[in-house]
Amino acid sequence: MRSRGAGGGAARRSRWAAAWAVGASAALAAGCAPSRCDRSESANPPIEFTEATPEGGIYETSAPDGDLLHFPGGMRYALKHGLGARPRWWQVYLSFESDGTRRGGTLAHAAGNQAEVTCADDQHLIVMNDSCSEYWLRVVAGGAVGGDEGAAGADGADEGAAGADGADDDGTGAAGGAAGKCYGGDPEPVDP
Repeated sequence: MRSRGAGGGAARRSRWAAAWAVGASAALAAGCAPSRCDRSESANPPIEFTEATPEGGIYETSAPDGDLLHFPGGMRYALKHGLGARPRWWQVYLSFESDGTRRGGTLAHAAGNQAEVTCADDQHLIVMNDSCSEYWLRVVAGGAVGGDEGAAGADGADEGAAGADGADDDGTGAAGGAAGKCYGGDPEPVDP
């Protein structure tokens, strides 16, 4: 019978260290690194999205089973809503599927820094992904006072949703209210 001695233990430790290094590298590559994306505005200027128009006073970037907007970490959209006035409410939905619910996927309300509305005015909603996760985005907005008269209350939406999403109830603008201030000029940020 052969004795393994000190050389056998060293070989096992060496194999264990190599396996640990491979596992640690895989974990970092999978996204466990502390900072893996640049979310700054200079690296991610807003991209204007003009492909959707309101119907009945409600703006939707897409239907729930439509083509959602790609929304990787740091992404910013300047959604040109066409409501004629600052929306009083908005809802932000995320999916892991590019076509939402079409092929059995789901949509969920965004929370925390997954999707932040940083500005809202009579022309645009600025929505940003302040996380490093990749999603697909759908935004619905309405209640534009002074804009399309069908906005308030259309499709079951009401002004009570406003406070939960960053707009204030009086329509003056915790979310910024000046014409054209969100995109193409100096933005007026949303008050925390």
